[in-house]
Amino acid sequence: MRPAQWTKNLFVLVALPFSGQWSAVDGLSSLGTCAAFCLLSSCVYLINDLADRASDRLHPTKRFRPIASGELSVGLAIAAALVLLLASAAIIALIGYWLIHTANQSFVLERDEIPGYVAARLLAFWSASYFMLNLAYSLRLKQYAIMDVLIIATCFVLRAMAGAAAIAVIISPWLVVCTFTLCLFIALAKRRSEIAMLGDAAQSTRRANGFYTLVNIEHMLAVSAGLAIVTYTLYCLAQRTIARHSANLVWTIPLVIYGMFRYYCLALSADSQDVAKLLSRDKVMWLVVFLWMLAVVVVIRWGGSPLFKGILQ
Repeated sequence: MRPAQWTKNLFVLVALPFSGQWSAVDGLSSLGTCAAFCLLSSCVYLINDLADRASDRLHPTKRFRPIASGELSVGLAIAAALVLLLASAAIIALIGYWLIHTANQSFVLERDEIPGYVAARLLAFWSASYFMLNLAYSLRLKQYAIMDVLIIATCFVLRAMAGAAAIAVIISPWLVVCTFTLCLFIALAKRRSEIAMLGDAAQSTRRANGFYTLVNIEHMLAVSAGLAIVTYTLYCLAQRTIARHSANLVWTIPLVIYGMFRYYCLALSADSQDVAKLLSRDKVMWLVVFLWMLAVVVVIRWGGSPLFKGILQ
């Protein structure tokens, strides 16, 4: 089930702070959707390990996974995946029921809100799309270079889209692009770490790795990092963003640039371990993320106050 990987599902919560809707009900809806995606991602991990059990036995560390090592039987893994899928679907259905019967029932909706019945359908659609795309990735598509990292990044976007539907708001297109480019960078960094660690044996564990080299993947890392910074900058400068949160969101851009550059340096140094493990031990990155989140909350909550209003005008 890999509960250590559940932190990836925090992307479900991305839309919540930027929407400006911080009610307890919206918070519970977002957390419930995040929990559903934790169960759904664990279901996908089980299916992935079932499909990869033969190749995982050739990997120096993946061969110790429960299914590849024989510690967990195939039948039990299938049963567990089915239970997790049904549990996740039940949570999504409950949140959808709440959206249909209680969310946005007035005829005049607030800016960027959508009717509850539309939000419920979108939540089910994005959740199902996430599962189906992951299923296709696990069974076949991860064998194709470049497509593999694009799918990983798209799955993060689907998390964010589901999170927006859970609170019945329209997510900004720029925020979608920001999520995609950032997660593309993260996926490429992980792929580079795997190739650097395994060397010539990388292709035997994943066919797509035969296409990548340290040189070309580092070029792709640089491009994706630049795209992430540019798209976030454009999001901060977009008229819709300024209208909702004031122009002061641009003050968070230096933190994003610093964080991206530091992540990039860590990715290039991760020759023997996963970048995610390096980041979990990097206190500076945790500080940068905390400061960025604090700055975003301050700007969205008080950006229109007399203290901040007009700073950039």
